[in-house]
Amino acid sequence: MGFRDRVADGMLADARVWASRPVGVEWIAPVADDPVYENLYDRFWAIMADAAALEHLALTARVDGSRWAADAAATRLLGTARRWRREAELAPDYGTAYATTRIVKALAVGYECLRDVLPSAAAEEVTGVLADCLRRLAADWFSRPLVRGPVGVGADRHSPHHSSVEWSSFGIGALALLGRLPEASTWVEDAERQFRDHLLPGALAPDGAAPEGMDFWASTVLSQVQFLDPLRRATGHDLLTAHARSLDPVPGLAMYLPRRTATPEGHPHYGPSTGLCAVFSALARERDDPGLAAVAAQEAAAGRMEVWPARSPRRGEQLWMAWNAYAALWHPGGPEDDAVGPPPALSWHSPTLGEAYVRSGWGPGSFVVAVRRGKVTAWADGVCALADLTPHTVVDVEESRRTGSGVYRVEPPGLEPAGLRVADLGDAVVVTGADADGRPLLRVSVDRRRRTVTVLRLDGHRRRWWWATAATPAVVAGTVTEITADGYRPDLRAGYGLLDVVETDPRAYPLATVEPDAGRIEVAVQLGKNRPGATGPRGQDRERTRRPHTGGLA
Repeated sequence: MGFRDRVADGMLADARVWASRPVGVEWIAPVADDPVYENLYDRFWAIMADAAALEHLALTARVDGSRWAADAAATRLLGTARRWRREAELAPDYGTAYATTRIVKALAVGYECLRDVLPSAAAEEVTGVLADCLRRLAADWFSRPLVRGPVGVGADRHSPHHSSVEWSSFGIGALALLGRLPEASTWVEDAERQFRDHLLPGALAPDGAAPEGMDFWASTVLSQVQFLDPLRRATGHDLLTAHARSLDPVPGLAMYLPRRTATPEGHPHYGPSTGLCAVFSALARERDDPGLAAVAAQEAAAGRMEVWPARSPRRGEQLWMAWNAYAALWHPGGPEDDAVGPPPALSWHSPTLGEAYVRSGWGPGSFVVAVRRGKVTAWADGVCALADLTPHTVVDVEESRRTGSGVYRVEPPGLEPAGLRVADLGDAVVVTGADADGRPLLRVSVDRRRRTVTVLRLDGHRRRWWWATAATPAVVAGTVTEITADGYRPDLRAGYGLLDVVETDPRAYPLATVEPDAGRIEVAVQLGKNRPGATGPRGQDRERTRRPHTGGLA
């Protein structure tokens, strides 16, 4: 079965479930007094779930052509428009605009996919809601100098991630109304200007990182493609080709987990890899790159919706995403195994973020090692084999409230390297970190052939870490003072950690505490089985000898 067929099958599996679910009817208005962001997340997660369900059903109807899918999508399109039509009454701000634009995009995608089968009365109602929301946003949000200007992480710049998502959604909504609404062409031109002048050159850092953190890389690039692709079709204005060919995919490739934690129903937990399959599919098409196409085809949950494994405490709302479905539209097809020529880069270092990633590939059995803010995390075939909890990341609540974006610090201070160095020699990779005075803090040694990572800490501080693999991290230097079988549970709280949530797929993992010996802690982790012959007399890897063009997928 080809990859696009697998995507379509995954889409159909979720579409059948959502086709039988009713659309909510109650509009959730924002409130001024919301100290722990309970209302904000009730609103945002409800909007995201409705938007995801609508986009997923509409895209399924377009890809599969089934009458039942089109009928279900049309019902949801009309219901979603009716539920959220009062978004047009809101005076947009940093929080509401981010949510309202998601509904705008979903209505536009639904209308575009169904316009040939949608009854005229329903089409008039949906486009009327879409037009009302767009008029309000154009007048009161996208007219603001801060929102229209350059993006950045400072207080005087609009968030690169928020700006990308909001302008993309605004542009997609305007494109859907071309020929129906006179103002639409002006809105399209405005969105095109913002992407051309500010978002394409400035939403990512010079080293390719997402300035607000790699958790936002996928959604930033996906938002670019989601607008630029229909812009080219509708107007002939092609910003996508040159951008896709100049954009460096290595940052996204570095962190991508094609196999990752999922619910018993097969829905991956929402995270940094959400949407990357679709991004790589689009870039592979635009760049005519079979290597990227092959990486995208490694996605284990092809076509499936993704979910945040928790609900809001008051209303029980839950965040859903439908980005995987876009791979069905964008993936170029072609070979899906790993014999596709030279592999993409297997390591990446971001001086902007102070992060480094080392991996063996993307196929089954592959592993990834990441160093982020002084913490080391390793995944073996998508399962966490080691995750540092030291230094502890703490939300600066007051600064986050002031800026409207998450601001974090690490505790205790002094454990986050001032800089990293990466030496990738092929089978062996070494990542070192030092403080501002040049004193070494850590050394991470990765052996790709033997599939091991060794982490040496030289800062003299106690460490805690958790893991989910069957293999326990082996302490080489240091004293294990405690191991708690279910000592770690992922922190899923929202709103800068202020809003407790109700877990829907609870997980607990072993937690170890280790004290240093003579200022040192060293831990070794096996990241899957050795390759055949890796530990032989000559250290020859017979798998590599047999298949010299691995494409970096194994």
